[in-house]
Amino acid sequence: MAKKRKDKREFEEPAEYDMSSDTQDEFNNEPPMLSRSDSRRGKKKTIFKYPLLNLLIVFFLLIPIVIVIVFVTVQNMGSNEVKTETESTVNVSDNTQAKEEKAKAKKAAAEKAAAEKAAKEKKAAEEKAATEKQEQDAAAAKKAEEAKKEQEAAEQKAAEEKAAEEKAAAEEAQKKADEEAQKKAAGGSHTVQAGETLYGIARSAYGGAGAAAGVEKIKQANGLGSNDVPVGTVLTIPQ
Repeated sequence: MAKKRKDKREFEEPAEYDMSSDTQDEFNNEPPMLSRSDSRRGKKKTIFKYPLLNLLIVFFLLIPIVIVIVFVTVQNMGSNEVKTETESTVNVSDNTQAKEEKAKAKKAAAEKAAAEKAAKEKKAAEEKAATEKQEQDAAAAKKAEEAKKEQEAAEQKAAEEKAAEEKAAAEEAQKKADEEAQKKAAGGSHTVQAGETLYGIARSAYGGAGAAAGVEKIKQANGLGSNDVPVGTVLTIPQ
């Protein structure tokens, strides 16, 4: 537009312009030029000349527009519903997942607590068993020590008793030996038993070598005139 105006300003008529008669006649024969307002009025009259046709044109123009608007609206509604359903599904899925994770965490915590409790109980049971075993071992060791001491005491007592018996027997034997020696030294007596002879008694008192002399000693000590001695006679056995 600015270019056109510039061109218009720059347009200059030629200095010498000779309008001949022929040219004027041609110019006068041309139809008169209409102004812009007259042109617009003519167009308006043409448009409103057929109102029914104009209505049909407007109707047919509006139909596709309405169809497009309805289609877009339905699409938007459907997308909104799908979006809502998707969001609902996502929310439900998120809630379900959160619940599952919470349940898993709770289950893991419960399992951990149960494992810790079982470990503590196992440790306590092992400590108790170890303590009981130590007590049992100590009791068994004490019992074995007491049994050993009792056995040693019994053996010592038996040894002492045996030694006492042996000592008593030795003392008794020594006493008898002393008595025999005293009898031999001081003489003694003998009661005649059935089947004994004076020679046998003399041999027992004086030995085989001194039996004959012993018979004479016994006879002299007891005032016997012969070798016959009645059973039950108490004879004095001289040294």
